[in-house]
Amino acid sequence: MSNKKNKDIKIDDSESENENESGSDRDSDLDSDGNYIGDKELQADFEGRNPEDCDFHGIKQLLRQLFLKSNVDLGELAQIIISQNYVGSVVKQCLDDGQDDDDEDDDGSDGVFGVTTVINITKRKDESCVQQIRTLLMTLAEENANDKTKALVNKILSDDDRHVGLVINERILNIPAAISVPLFASLQSELEKAVKRDMPYTFQYLIWICKTYNTGEDSSEVLFANQEEKPLLEEALASFEVDVTEQADLSQWDYEGGALTPCRKVLIFDGSKFNNLVRLLKEEVENV
Repeated sequence: MSNKKNKDIKIDDSESENENESGSDRDSDLDSDGNYIGDKELQADFEGRNPEDCDFHGIKQLLRQLFLKSNVDLGELAQIIISQNYVGSVVKQCLDDGQDDDDEDDDGSDGVFGVTTVINITKRKDESCVQQIRTLLMTLAEENANDKTKALVNKILSDDDRHVGLVINERILNIPAAISVPLFASLQSELEKAVKRDMPYTFQYLIWICKTYNTGEDSSEVLFANQEEKPLLEEALASFEVDVTEQADLSQWDYEGGALTPCRKVLIFDGSKFNNLVRLLKEEVENV
């Protein structure tokens, strides 16, 4: 399948401009998930494309940011994302004029800056990585959720007649939230087309795992790594939070004199509300 180009977005990509920067300096500019948080900027153009085989390693690395050290076969999950490339996009840097997309010296595997898609974890429940995700969700709910939420998680993951979609919205930290708008607009369109073709993308429930940071025990403020996801919390049927400090390479990083603790917030939605969720994230981006 040929690549699709959703929308070019000119953004400030906060990457180091110094190719010879020492390893120790680079490490000091990483957050608890291993994302770059330095203050140097490099302007670049990005576009959304269909996932391809050459994107495997880049997708797997982004999935590691989300799942950290959880017992999930991220290689198999990356293959699923590529196999269903008619739904979802990866974010790639636009090529300069005259640069060949099939350059033998660059297979593109390290050039994936984001991935946005949804996976049917009911239809694919017999695939090992999906089994691992389902087990992970039930275990995390058992350990972190209230009784009502535990019951809901067990219910939706045990009823094969009600399909559950796992939304994946992951990107390198320094890519602005604005890029999520065309990516989710494209995902909306692709899901609608898939449903019209009787493909299994009608979801009764959606599960969305958000990367968040807590500012401390005395503060109720929760920071979302992907800013556009912030308003979604109020729309969730249920949610619970997981402290992932022990899984992160760095437990905390400084924030205005304090420290941020890395967490995951698991949100559960009515599947029919997907279009409304996309509207909310778009409004959040526009209001920033």
